[in-house]
Amino acid sequence: MKKFLLDLLTEDDGKTFCAARFCAIACVLTFITTTLIHVLNKNPVDFSQLGVGFGAVLGGAGAFVGAKAITQKES
Repeated sequence: MKKFLLDLLTEDDGKTFCAARFCAIACVLTFITTTLIHVLNKNPVDFSQLGVGFGAVLGGAGAFVGAKAITQKES
């Protein structure tokens, strides 16, 4: 489990933490938590807007991590 988390959060060397990945994970967790709180408070949920919003978060996070990977040095 520890190796999985380190691979998820670090650069290719396995030692340097990647800011893009931290931000992407924080954005996804914030979106899911906000949605969960919204549902638990029994507010109406529009699933089409929920899907579009989550797609935007995942797309933006993927673009951010991809842009970071392009600028990384080749080893």
